Amino acid sequence: MSISTLHCVCNIINPCRNELASSFILVQWIISGVASFLNFVRPIWNFIGIRAQVELNEEDYNDTWMYMPDGDGEPQVAYLVEPPPDDNRNEEPQFIQFEYYSSSNPSEPVINNVWMNEGDVPTRHKRDTWEEMAEKFNPALDTKILVHGWKSSTQSNSIQSIRGGYIKRGHVNVFAINWRDQADNIYYLRPARYTVQVGRAVAKLIDLLVEEKNADPKRIHLIGHSLGSHIMGYAGSYTKYRVGRITGLDPARPAFEDCIGPENHLDRTDADFVDVIHSCAGFLGFKNPIGHVDFYPNGGNPPQPGCTEISQIFTGCSHGRSYEYYAESINSDKGFYAVPCGSLFDVKGKNCTGEKILMGDPTPTTAEGIYYLKTSNQSSFALGMDYK
Repeated sequence: MSISTLHCVCNIINPCRNELASSFILVQWIISGVASFLNFVRPIWNFIGIRAQVELNEEDYNDTWMYMPDGDGEPQVAYLVEPPPDDNRNEEPQFIQFEYYSSSNPSEPVINNVWMNEGDVPTRHKRDTWEEMAEKFNPALDTKILVHGWKSSTQSNSIQSIRGGYIKRGHVNVFAINWRDQADNIYYLRPARYTVQVGRAVAKLIDLLVEEKNADPKRIHLIGHSLGSHIMGYAGSYTKYRVGRITGLDPARPAFEDCIGPENHLDRTDADFVDVIHSCAGFLGFKNPIGHVDFYPNGGNPPQPGCTEISQIFTGCSHGRSYEYYAESINSDKGFYAVPCGSLFDVKGKNCTGEKILMGDPTPTTAEGIYYLKTSNQSSFALGMDYK
């Protein structure tokens, strides 16, 4: 990916994790001919009301544009360049939402609007429902905080599948962070910038739970998909209290993996234990290991096309498989058993041996290293202990 075109978030936010830059970095627009397949995708844009601002030349794929799945796994065009100066979409989203789901009443979450002030620190609105949320929160239970990625919301499969798994199991506090207004932008760099602000908001939620409800931060587990993985990394670094675990579900690669330094993305310093599922490694998701334990299902790709080839992008995208695997793992009878590998080279060659551990919700927090596993190519994905 061309760094001259797609700037790292760490070069856009200055300094990283502390202060938003006062101005955007403007780059030269790349003007070129219409790609051979433009006539195929234009009706889709017209149908959903999107007017193309960047020419979609096939040779510029992964440079100025690419397909990314939304929170329901549907491929969408994402522009990897700065928006035009007159683009006002989501210029100043006013708030995000905290949604609390209790096992006793999972169909009616308590929703708390968190408004963002000029200092990027969330403030509670006078009409918020924090008191009601705090009353229902049970500090004696484990707490799961979920956050979605690009062009998604808390109603997306990436959140609902995991939320549903935990509610089915019961005896747990579940929060979902809805930053849909910031995430819903075809210019990918804007949502990427907002990961810092949303991460600060999640950190504030953690602080409130610990200070006002006596929650144990070691029993708080942050789970994020794609851009949401980095949100949880920022949350873990901003909170006053070190959380027990962060799970990154295929952490977003564009504008993050080429950044220098762990402070610019989710990494193992952000919690006592960080586990990562790499399901589209090196393309939409991080290739390199960044957690205490990193899982590479099927070598980091699905057992069928859809991760790398434009012509096959509509057959399914493995970027979303990460949250499908995780959601299934919560109540799976078979389990996702993974075998340790010495390196990513061994992962690619499937040259891995040793004692297997479970991937997903039941991953032991004492685990370390890189792991490989096989999955089915359709739900149910888990193959159990004795897969071939």
